[in-house]
Amino acid sequence: MRIAFFSWESLHSIAVGGIAVHVSDLSAALARKGHEVHVFTRMGQDQPPLEWVDGVCYHRCIYDYQQHFQDDVMNMCRAFVDRFLETQHQVGRFDIIHAHDWLTANAMIWLKDATDGKPIFTMHSTEYGRCGNNFAGGHSEEVAHHEWNGMYHAHRVIAVSHTLKNELQWLYSSPNDKVDVVYNGVNVQQFDGWIDSLAVRKMYEIGEYDPMILFVGRMVYQKGPDILVESIPQILAHYPDAKFVFAGDGGMRMFIEDQSRQIGIAHATRFLGSVSGWRLKDLFKTADCVVVPSRNEPFGIVILEAWSAGKPVVASDQGGPSEIVWHDVNGYKVSPQPDSLNWGLGTMLEKREHAHWMGRNGRKTAETTFSWDHIADDTLNVYNN
Repeated sequence: MRIAFFSWESLHSIAVGGIAVHVSDLSAALARKGHEVHVFTRMGQDQPPLEWVDGVCYHRCIYDYQQHFQDDVMNMCRAFVDRFLETQHQVGRFDIIHAHDWLTANAMIWLKDATDGKPIFTMHSTEYGRCGNNFAGGHSEEVAHHEWNGMYHAHRVIAVSHTLKNELQWLYSSPNDKVDVVYNGVNVQQFDGWIDSLAVRKMYEIGEYDPMILFVGRMVYQKGPDILVESIPQILAHYPDAKFVFAGDGGMRMFIEDQSRQIGIAHATRFLGSVSGWRLKDLFKTADCVVVPSRNEPFGIVILEAWSAGKPVVASDQGGPSEIVWHDVNGYKVSPQPDSLNWGLGTMLEKREHAHWMGRNGRKTAETTFSWDHIADDTLNVYNN
């Protein structure tokens, strides 16, 4: 099959969050299975407009920047459509037109009548969830309309968890038989290899024997970094040398840093901003455990990354984590509340050997259930439905 992906981010253009990983690794897995895959995405700094990476053709598109975000997204989609039509004229018809999240929904919709490719729409989250399970007006209302519109026009809709599927049906009245669940995947081999954990700890002024707890994600209300900060004083009361590393950026970062100073825990926190590539993998491999305190989490790809590094997780039982984490086997499930988080992290630090065992189980889970080749097969089943 000839497959077109539309995404505002990828690992080989501009990477923002988990969709970048999903798009790049899934497209590479589909290419390994003999399919011709083209990814239409934005152009990063000093990048060529066309490049083959991991057997996938990346079309990096430029467009006129607009100050209003919605207008900017529309211009991006127009650029994707124009490049797609040029490409289709050169290489032939596409079998699949696959848009990822609301940002590229219009590209899929506009092409629906211009090509006979089957329109597929993957929802990685909802605006309701990104707002912390709240309805909001203004910009958020416009985004929600794009989500509904993309689902309405798609031949099939993919949700990255059963919880997200239920949320989509509740929010947008989508027919049950139109939405398929395909989980995210992970490339566990990327986390293999030796790491000088002492050097990593020294880089961030963390002692050799200090418990190291890692948060990876956007610093936004949805992801619950404030919940983690509120739980830290209780944990420090029992483990005064514990260090909490925040790898991520977002609108709440300044508030979270101020909060940590106000409650007297700044000495135990490390705010690194956005981290990617080998630096992020080194953090995963050095940490003692990874915490996911989200208020709403459609899937939680950070959990798969933690498991790939052999680390156990403490994750809120909201959404995807409630489906994929096996409590007391490859991690702990907690509620997104400071006291519950304190219990999970405290138990993890108290039972070190059990924590190591859960980390090893997590690695096995990632290898057997969440390989991208397996996820690619599930995606192909949706295409062929």
